[in-house]
Amino acid sequence: MSTAPNAPATPSCYKHPNREYGAICRRCDRPICADCMVEAPVGWQCRECVHDWNKKAPATKWQPKAAGVRGFGLGNSRMTPVTGTLIAVNVVVFLVSGFGSGSLVGRFEMVPALVHQEPYRLLTAAFLHANWLHIAFNMYALAIFGPAVESIVGRVRFGLLYLTAGLGGGVASYLLSPELWGGVGASGAIFGLMGAYFVLARHHRLDTSAVIMVVVMNVIIGFVDTQIDWRTHLGGLVVGAVVAFGYTRAEAFRGRSAILVQAGVLLVTLAALGGLLLVPAGQVNWT
Repeated sequence: MSTAPNAPATPSCYKHPNREYGAICRRCDRPICADCMVEAPVGWQCRECVHDWNKKAPATKWQPKAAGVRGFGLGNSRMTPVTGTLIAVNVVVFLVSGFGSGSLVGRFEMVPALVHQEPYRLLTAAFLHANWLHIAFNMYALAIFGPAVESIVGRVRFGLLYLTAGLGGGVASYLLSPELWGGVGASGAIFGLMGAYFVLARHHRLDTSAVIMVVVMNVIIGFVDTQIDWRTHLGGLVVGAVVAFGYTRAEAFRGRSAILVQAGVLLVTLAALGGLLLVPAGQVNWT
C-alpha cells in the first residue's frame, strides 16, 4: 500500500535526522528525540540548552542528576562523605564517653527540665549513645539511609537536614517527655533521613514500601519498649520530611531563587522549633 504523494514528512530530531522527534525544546524550540530530551521544570530541553545554562550558573542551580535518581535506593549508594563523617563522629564520641556510661553522657544528654538553661542538649544528645547495641543499630540505619539521601540532595543540604532533624527530635522530646527524662541517641536525626527518603522517593515516583515498613516497625517497637524515646523518632521524622519537601520544591526555581527557597524552608522550620520551646517542658506527657 503506497502513501499519498503529498503526505508531509515525519518531523525529525535536529541533531539526529534519522530519528523522529519526541518533544520540542522549551528554550530553542527545536525538535528533539528521546536521547536528546532532558527533563525541565516544565516540559523538556535539549542537551545543548542545558549545557549552556549550566555554564552560566554552575554553582547555584540544583537539580538531582539523572544517574543519581536512577540509583536512588536503600543499599544502592556507596558510602558518602558526610554520612561517613557522621558515623565516625558518633563512634568517637561513644568511645570518649566511656561506652555510654561516663559523666559526659549526663553532661550532654537531653533532659527537658534543663533545656532552657542548657539549650545545646537539644542537639548534643543526638551524638551520644547508651550502649554498644544502641550505637550499632543507629549507625547501621545511618549507613543505609544516609548515602541514599546524600547522593540526591548533596553534602551541604544533607548535613543541614540531618542536624535540623536531630534538633526536631530534641524539641519533640522536650515537649512530650517527662521533665527529668534523660534521652540520648541519633535516632531522631536518622528518622529524619527516613522521612526525607520517603519524600524524595515519592517525588521521583520511586518505590517507598521499604521505608514505610522500616518506619512502621520502629514506631511499633518504640511504643512497646518503654526505654525507647518514640517522641524523638516522631519529631525527627516530621522535620526531615518537611525539609526534604522544601528541597523538592526548590527544583522549580533557578539560580539564587532555588537557594532562597531552600534556606527559607530551613529558617521557617528552625523558627517553628524555637517557638515550640516557649511551651513549658513536659507540658504534654503521654507516658
